[in-house]
Amino acid sequence: MRTIFNIAHMYFLSILLIALWATPVVLAQESLLDDKVFIGRYQENHIASEKEEELKFVDGKLHSMVYARKGFAKGVYKAVVKPDGIHFEAVTVSPNQGTIDWRGIVYDDSIVVNYKWLKKGWFTDTERDYSFNGTIVK
Repeated sequence: MRTIFNIAHMYFLSILLIALWATPVVLAQESLLDDKVFIGRYQENHIASEKEEELKFVDGKLHSMVYARKGFAKGVYKAVVKPDGIHFEAVTVSPNQGTIDWRGIVYDDSIVVNYKWLKKGWFTDTERDYSFNGTIVK
């Protein structure tokens, strides 16, 4: 009986070690995108008009020039390097205008971002989806 237990124990440990060795460790890195500035166009999804936008990554925070004028503060971002680019997430907040949840990917010199603006109201909440495509300012 003890031999069966030892074999099962060794089998389990072998499988665990193989799984740990084969799984890549992905950790969010602070300030990975710092000092990068992207200029491009944003639009509300399903609406044709596009407008100019500038996104900056400074001191571990995402800063939208358009939404700063609407009262949104800079938001802390988290970024991870993956095979297809640098994936990031951030949340920016305005006391009067709500929150914006940002998710994007930086590919070499370009950026693609999808974000959701949520504003809570007295009777109903407003939720709008946007996208931004830009290139790096060198």
